[in-house]
Amino acid sequence: MEPRQELLNLDFDVNVIPVENYPLNFPVHWHKEIEIIYYPIQNSTHKVPKTEISGKEYELSPGDILLVWQGELHRTIQNEDKVLLGFQFDSALLQSLTDFIPYIPKLRRLHLLKYSEHQTLLDTLSVYLDKIDNLNRDQDSFYRVGKIINLMEFMTVLSKEADNAYDKSTALPDSLNSEALYKIQKSCVYITKNCSQDLSLNNVASMAGFSPNYFSRMFKETTGYNFVEYLMIERVRKAQRYLGDNSIPITEVAFLSGFKSISTFNRVFHQIKHCSPSQFRKYMVTV
Repeated sequence: MEPRQELLNLDFDVNVIPVENYPLNFPVHWHKEIEIIYYPIQNSTHKVPKTEISGKEYELSPGDILLVWQGELHRTIQNEDKVLLGFQFDSALLQSLTDFIPYIPKLRRLHLLKYSEHQTLLDTLSVYLDKIDNLNRDQDSFYRVGKIINLMEFMTVLSKEADNAYDKSTALPDSLNSEALYKIQKSCVYITKNCSQDLSLNNVASMAGFSPNYFSRMFKETTGYNFVEYLMIERVRKAQRYLGDNSIPITEVAFLSGFKSISTFNRVFHQIKHCSPSQFRKYMVTV
């Protein structure tokens, strides 16, 4: 059976899967969002929860944190005692803050963070996850904002400690040196600011001082997206802002956002947001 894609469509929110709802087991699937799997110490049980990522099985102990990056095949093998917590968020949250971009290759090397090996780090990270869980349960004013703030704190701490926490057997490619990462970061900023223009991989690669093939490979390693995927995401994000203004026809939104035809706009928008531009606009008006 082909692994299925799970459609989450989170936009700027953190989806929390509380312990009572986290599945006992779940078949192989993938999604475009990043997922954090957390085993709180207070949930300790004698049955070991197990998860698989890209064919590798992980057994979690109390205090452990497991990271699943966008596009990775994964499944829940065993969670019989309902001890796991899940947090899912759109990877665009990291891409939109260019400070994170140089750290993404390092972050993607991380999967299982063992409490027994990184106790101080995981004690700090668990505080943010507990806060997100509590905010999601209470749902007071601005609770979604609070979840994002704590997630960004979590990712900032994790990014700064990535070199110390990663599996040394999985080395960062030599090609991703600090100068190259900086150029990719600048390219991402340029794409975001100019996504409505007629951008091509060749032109952006030339601006960065790389050959198209080298730029394409490094861009994927750094951001997790190829050039076209990243450009389309930024155009859709721009379109979302225009869709908030009902005075702008959807056809005009398409062209203002850099799309050459309304059919392409509708298709790409639906692929990324899992709804049509008109449905998205209607949702914005009614909430």
